[in-house]
Amino acid sequence: MGLPINSSTNNDLYKLRYTIKENESITSIRISPDGKTFAISLGTKIKIFNIETQELITELIGNTKGINDIQFSPLNSNIIASCSNDLTIRLWSIRDSKCIKILKKHTYHITTIKFVSKGNLLISGSADETITIWDITSGRIITTLAAHSDPVSSITLTPDNSIIISGAYDGLMRLFDLETSQCLKTLTTSTSHGTATASTSDVINFPISNVESSPNGQYILSSSLDGLIRLWKYLDNKVIKTYQGVEGRSISKKFNCETKFIIKTESPLIVSGSENDGIIIWDINTKKIVYNYNNDDGPVLTLDIYNDGELLISATKNGIINLYDLNNKYKI
Repeated sequence: MGLPINSSTNNDLYKLRYTIKENESITSIRISPDGKTFAISLGTKIKIFNIETQELITELIGNTKGINDIQFSPLNSNIIASCSNDLTIRLWSIRDSKCIKILKKHTYHITTIKFVSKGNLLISGSADETITIWDITSGRIITTLAAHSDPVSSITLTPDNSIIISGAYDGLMRLFDLETSQCLKTLTTSTSHGTATASTSDVINFPISNVESSPNGQYILSSSLDGLIRLWKYLDNKVIKTYQGVEGRSISKKFNCETKFIIKTESPLIVSGSENDGIIIWDINTKKIVYNYNNDDGPVLTLDIYNDGELLISATKNGIINLYDLNNKYKI
């Protein structure tokens, strides 16, 4: 049984294992499903590192414009996908250091991608305001959803893969049935205490920059450019918790900073990157900040966890990668 975490910041929840410095902004960082490697996207290339030795294994080069997101295949740590401003999604073999498939459909920057857990489908969101579902084996488009009225910033899936959750700069979150492509629900902060409605013409909603589904599938975490993170009980159309930054400051008003749920501890936690305060971790229930690592490395745009939060990795706009280990005394 892990020890309870106190609510003082800068405690010993995570220990920094190492730092790697790159010379340009990192847009995405991911740990492989087997936990042996991690990948970063920077500019037009992807770099793959050995997580233990920090050694650079290979570079994947082929995109002609900036890469916005990368995702490992959930079943094969040798396969990684990227999406780019060059309007392509590329599948790469890490072992062979080459692109093995190119998918094209979107008409503007592709901002976000997500595999379903079986690895056979890939879902992409774009600044062209659509979401596309791809069959990876054939490269065929299964369907395209006219999802939003502004660029799609983030997509995630419920753990059972039945629902696609999207967030966009129109301030809306939409839930789509993966099987039927039906829009099941539209959520917006202006309707978060009543019935959710698709009618938003009379209100201004802050752009949603990131969405994340909880491991039990009952909640959604949304980050907005009003500088707040909200926990939604989406079946009730309600925000049940709102999280603020260090000393009440905004978490991020300019950048899309990623969030994750940590369930390796006695109390579940939320971790997010931030604009000015590095990595912030909250107790999900008390909303108190229980850990803050800020080394003035610049905005933390992207992060990932492994094994429910046993490992935490982050990367900044200034090219700083940090790998952290969860302190054994807090593990369950």
